[in-house]
Order: sequence, then C-alpha cells, then structure tokens
Amino acid sequence: MFIGQLITIINRPNTPKTLLENTAITIGRLGFVCPQDVAPFLHQFARQWCLSLRNIRDNEEKDGAFRGMCLMISVNPAGIIQDFIFFCDAVASWSNPKQDLKEMFQKILTGFKTQVGTESWTRFSDQFPAALKERITQIYGV
Repeated sequence: MFIGQLITIINRPNTPKTLLENTAITIGRLGFVCPQDVAPFLHQFARQWCLSLRNIRDNEEKDGAFRGMCLMISVNPAGIIQDFIFFCDAVASWSNPKQDLKEMFQKILTGFKTQVGTESWTRFSDQFPAALKERITQIYGV
C-alpha cells in the first residue's frame, strides 16, 4: 500500500497548497474505500489533513474525503484524539454539508463529548476560538 508515501507528502514542509489538498482528498478517498487499512495511520496525518481541507469550498471531492475521514475515525477513534480540535475546525469549515454527512459529523462530535463527559468536553471546547465554539454548538448541538 502507498499510504506511507501520501503521509510523507502531506507532512512535508513547504508542500504546494494544491498538492496538499489533492493528497488529503486521496487519503480521504482511500479511507472511504478501505477504512480498516488506512485508519491505523490516522494519528500520522490527521492534523495536516484537516488543515489542508478546511479552506476549500464545499464540493464533491471534499464530501468524499470527509466521508472517508469519518469512516476512519469510526474504525480508529483513538487516532484522532490528539488532533480532535483540528477535526472540529475542519467540520466547521463546511457551509452546507449534505444531511447524511452532517449526521456523520454530529455522531462523531456527540460520541466524543459522551466519551469524555460533559465537564471534560466543556474544558476542551473552551479552548476553541469563539467562532468555532459557536458554530459547533449551533450546528451540531454539542
């Protein structure tokens, strides 16, 4: 499998923005098709993946990539914990996700909140910039 090469590209300093975006989309699509194979590597690329895709407009490529990320998180939730704030920020970057994708986001966010408990979630979400906290609370109810 060539996930290692994609991880190297996405984490390399000074990688051109379009290459980062395309690499993140490719990783997401691989995660959609074979989440069990890609999810174990989640901790190696999650932060840069989220940063790479947070600024692109809503489109089918972004949709497919995020569906893959959600499947990878469901297979390996521990792989996103360290960079969960970046995932929250990437989720908040969506203007209008399709309803089923929005539900996937909500399930992950609610699951994380339930797992850590309300008090820990409050401490965690208090670290968010105000706009991010407001958006996540308003749209996803967490």
